[in-house]
Amino acid sequence: MLRNLHDETEFPEIRIKDAVGNPLFHEGVEYSSPARGTWTVAHVSMLIPRSHQIYVGGDGCLRGVVLSAAEFGGLDRFSMITVKEDDIYQNKMEDLFIDGITDILNNLPLLPPAVVVFTSCIHEFMACDMDLVYAQLKKQFPSVDFIPTHMNPTMRRSGISPEELMRQQMYAALDMRIKNPKSVNIVGNCYARNPQSELLTWLRDGGYTVRDICSCRTYEEYKAMAESSVNIYTIPLMEKGARVLEQRLHQEAVYLPVTFSYKNIRRDLTMLVEKFHLEHTDSSENGVAGFDEQERQADRALAHAKEIIGGMPVVIDYAAVTRPLELARLLIEHGFNVVRVYTDTILPGDEDAFAWLKENAPELLLHSVVNFRCRFVPRDGTIGGVPVLAVGQKAAYFAGTNHFVNIVENGDLWGFDGICRLARMMEDAAQHEKDMRSMIQVKAWGCRG
Repeated sequence: MLRNLHDETEFPEIRIKDAVGNPLFHEGVEYSSPARGTWTVAHVSMLIPRSHQIYVGGDGCLRGVVLSAAEFGGLDRFSMITVKEDDIYQNKMEDLFIDGITDILNNLPLLPPAVVVFTSCIHEFMACDMDLVYAQLKKQFPSVDFIPTHMNPTMRRSGISPEELMRQQMYAALDMRIKNPKSVNIVGNCYARNPQSELLTWLRDGGYTVRDICSCRTYEEYKAMAESSVNIYTIPLMEKGARVLEQRLHQEAVYLPVTFSYKNIRRDLTMLVEKFHLEHTDSSENGVAGFDEQERQADRALAHAKEIIGGMPVVIDYAAVTRPLELARLLIEHGFNVVRVYTDTILPGDEDAFAWLKENAPELLLHSVVNFRCRFVPRDGTIGGVPVLAVGQKAAYFAGTNHFVNIVENGDLWGFDGICRLARMMEDAAQHEKDMRSMIQVKAWGCRG
């Protein structure tokens, strides 16, 4: 029997004290908000310098990616091959791949050093022999690194997700090189870590070369990442990719996440110092800020932000930071009026913050982001007549506020410096309005083709 879902207007929101299970809400018909700043597989692969993307799929699959490429100015690095019904009936899939990619590359003004090839669901269903395809292509174009990946929504929840695979395959063209013990990579991010963060300043002060695909301007700079002896990853999406690089290139994987817990930051700074034999200690020495001083700087930054923000209701979303509950705890501990977190799950690393918030902030609201009822949530930008301050585009959209921190996937934040930077961004958001409606529609915020 059919049911009119529009009649069910109860909003998908619970108090954290009542939250049980993970995911937090019933999964069913989903809503996609117009907050589009997070990066997709079509954008992440553009970080490989001078690479060319080729998508192979049906018309419906290709429509979205070609619009994405056009939006961020990447059409000169984008091509597609359309799969027709006849290709399926006559079992011409491998020939379509080889002939199509050959024709594309022969007609480019310059042969790219790397080609990222995206397959789709149909190739899984047809058991396409991709080993044969890439072997033939490599014979014809020996100077090109072919990087296989996929845009396959049927695999969102089985095995490695397309997002995890793309983070892994960003580094697939790296080959084995002699390792430099004083060279370190930061891998898996869409944004380079801020140069003032402890992660970069302490490593560079210790004589290390720090490489990041986000900072590579030439293909050789990218390939030189194979010389590093350690890969530092800061987001959970890169865990599988870091393990693959560890096995394939013998680069040790070290997880130093973006965290908003002082205890966790101290733990990670200790690991950083001990792992790389750095001279920083747990006190201020020779004018260099140690753990204690950096923690005091974060406290001062948060206190200053609190003076400016006052009692403004604060809302946070999971797409802004990878540990939104940890951020909520930090802000609540420093007196901020955090009222809502937009997330459908308890994300990796947020478990301790979830338990603390249930005990110490039981009325904090958790709100779904994808439940179909989200379409009907009132969005007037205020709570009790007071303007809302949002951290993240999705939070800004659902709250209907122009006072927001425009950040996705942690931005360039890391460590105590990241907390100081975020506090300043929150101050600016409280004092100056943005054009939320236009800004959140920019797909993959910060991506440049």
